[in-house]
Parts: sequence; C-alpha cells; structure tokens
Amino acid sequence: MSGPLGRFSRFLNRTIVPRSLFLRSMLIIVLPLVVLQLVLTVIFYNRHWDTVTRWLAMGVAGDVALTIEMFEEAGSPEERAAILDRVRRHTDLAISFEPGGDLETAAASIGIDTGRGLLVHIDNKIIEAFADKLDHPFTVDLRSAWPARVVVYVQLEDGLLRVLASRKRVTTTTTGLLLAWMVGASAILVVIAIYFMNLQIRPIRQLSRAMDSFGKGRDIGDFAPRGPLEIRKAARAFNAMRRRILRFVGQRTEMLAAISHDLRTPLTRMKLELELLGGEREPALAEVRGDVEEMQRLIETYLDFARGEGQEAFEEVDVGALLRGVCERKLGNGVEITVDAPRGLRLPLRPVAFRRCLVNLLDNACRYGRRVRVRARRRQEVFEIAIEDDGPGIPAAEREKVFRPFYRLDRARRSQTGGSGLGLTIARDIVLAHGGTLQLEEAPAGGLRAVIRLPR
Repeated sequence: MSGPLGRFSRFLNRTIVPRSLFLRSMLIIVLPLVVLQLVLTVIFYNRHWDTVTRWLAMGVAGDVALTIEMFEEAGSPEERAAILDRVRRHTDLAISFEPGGDLETAAASIGIDTGRGLLVHIDNKIIEAFADKLDHPFTVDLRSAWPARVVVYVQLEDGLLRVLASRKRVTTTTTGLLLAWMVGASAILVVIAIYFMNLQIRPIRQLSRAMDSFGKGRDIGDFAPRGPLEIRKAARAFNAMRRRILRFVGQRTEMLAAISHDLRTPLTRMKLELELLGGEREPALAEVRGDVEEMQRLIETYLDFARGEGQEAFEEVDVGALLRGVCERKLGNGVEITVDAPRGLRLPLRPVAFRRCLVNLLDNACRYGRRVRVRARRRQEVFEIAIEDDGPGIPAAEREKVFRPFYRLDRARRSQTGGSGLGLTIARDIVLAHGGTLQLEEAPAGGLRAVIRLPR
C-alpha cells in the first residue's frame, strides 16, 4: 500500500499498534467496548442526566417560589408561621425564616467548593433552574455540611429565607450507580476476554517455541495440534515439514555413509597393493601412496561434514571450561593463546560437535597467527564466542566464499598446510545446527576474527 494512507498505516504499526498478537487482539476487543461506553455515557449525560436534573430542580424551585409568594402575601407573623408549617408538612422542605438576615453574610459563611468536571456542569443546571423560577436574589449551597441536603438562601425584603431540600429532589441519584455498573460490567467482560484470548494465544506460543527449538537443532518430536482450526493446520504443516527435513537429512547421511563404505574398500586394496609393491620400487611409489592417503582423509572429512553430528543429544555445557580445555591442547606449539571466559556460562550444546567446531576455528587461528585470543560473553539475548588471531586475515570480499566446501584462499593462506578445505564449512554447519551464526570479521590486531553467536 502506497500513498498517504499507506504511510499513515505504517506509522500506526510502528508507534501505536502493539507488536504482539495478544495485545492486538485485546485492542480489537477493548477499544470498541471503551468507545461504546464513552458514547453511551455522553448520550446519557447530555440527554438524561441534564434533563432529569433540570426538571427535578425546577420542581423544588417552584415549591420555593410558591412559598415565597404566599409568604409575602401574608400580613402577620402568625400567618407566615402557619404558611411555613404547612409547607414543611406537604413539601418535605425544611424551611425557616430569619428576620433581618443578610444574603451576603450567608453566602460568605458557606465556603462553597465548586468542584470540577461533571459536578460543576450539573450544579450549574440546578442553579439555572432556580434562576428561572425565583425573582429574588438567592444563593444555593450544593456542598453544605449535610451531604444529602441542598441549602437555598433567598433574600426577602425583611429577612432571609432558608430552605433545606433533599439532594435526591434536585438531582438524580442513579447516575453513579449506572456508571458503576457500566465500569464493573466492562471490567468483567475484559477479564473474560483476557482469559479466552489466552486460551487462543497459548497454542500459537507453544507452536512458536517448538519451531524455534527445531530451528536450533533441538528436535522435540511432533507438535500436538490444538487450539483453533487455523493453528491446527499450521501445526500439521510444521509436523509435515519437520518429517520431510529429518527424512532428507537421514537419507543424505545414509547415502554418504554408503558411498564412503564403497570408496574405502578400493582405497584399502590400493594401500595393500602399494605395500606389497614396496621394497626396490619404494621411492617411486611414495607419491602414489601419499595421494591415496590424501583421498582417504578427504573422504573421512567429507563424511564428517555431511553427517554433522546430527544424532548427538543436547547437554548443558560449561562454555568456559570447554574453551579452556580446547585451548590447553594447543599450547606448546609456539602460539600464545589467552582465554577470557566467565565461569558458570552454561549453554545447551552438542558437546562433541561444538568441540569440533571450536577446534577447527582454533586450528586456523594457530596456523596463521602467533597470538590468539578467545573470548566468551553474554549479550542480551545471545551468547558470543570470538576467536581472534594476528595473522594475514582474509579480504572482506572473500569472507563468505571461504565457507564453501573445498574453497582455498591461496593468496591469504599458504596452500601447503595440509587442510582439506572443509574446516570452516564444518564449523558453520555445526553453528547453524545450534540455531546460531558464524561470521568472519577483521580483528583489532589486523588478523581474522571468527564470531559465533548462539541464542539463549
């Protein structure tokens, strides 16, 4: 997808949309639920809460306005007292009159907390309803010392009228309950969605771990299909792919073992005949005998490369001890070897195969350098093993080519070294079988640096 829409989609994927399938699924479920709740709340707030509050407040304001009108028409204090008593009995309003009372003094003593957000809006609706009904100056105390009461002060000509009304008479009390039910129901639905989403995501995670283990050379057998239909299809496809790969590797190993066996027989006869033809013609047969021995060595090396130690099981190996053991066998050949590996660094490895990989890399380093440094360390999600030498190195353009079977780099390495041309090929094959990588780089001393990176 190109254009502005494509760029916007890529921006969302990079910055806002979660990377994991679980979080994306939860976003698909929770986001519409939250939007729906917000829309319902706004509609309810605008259409119901405002309307109900206004009508309730206008009812109380009408009772107060009627009381004031009757109060002002009364001529004597006794008539006023009777009116107030009648209002108390029939309207559920606690009403009193303070002769000579002042509205400003009452308003100053209230100390109203105007609050924030929705409460301010609802309070304004209540005040507007009283303003529509009352023709006298007034003040409404919506945060009085009585939490369930609303106090209205009205300034009359000869005093101050105070009215106490129940809070439920001026505003609806079901709004909080409704919001609590909405939030509670949403939370319960989210918890249920998380539970069932975990059930759906779990087979994907298990399949991912099985594929990762198989990619690292740790065969765990067939994966039992479970979960949704699509995951079951993916699991069956993985099992079929695994069996095809194992069958191919097994057939290749068996074929090369048979070829090796067939070639060993004539080579053995040739060696025997050369021994029988020894004596006077020994000098003339020395070159032929050397060729036969080289052919036998090449066949054995190629068979080891093709087999790749694939049948060896994984074990927890102390990498530091393994490196020190390999390097100790190379001491005494005139090469200075230093090992920097922390103790307790353990990895699941095929010990024999990985030892062979390290021996091949160390042989190359010792053959072409005089100082060799071996280091092992843990870096976040990978383990890194580096073998450096101070030899002639390998040009950058040739570093991938040397991993080809039987490839010789005569310009950088001497050809009279006795190598078969399979050492680096076998080393990389073993590292790949462990799910890692093997790269060649330039060493700080100017030689070659072989870096093995293995997943944790």
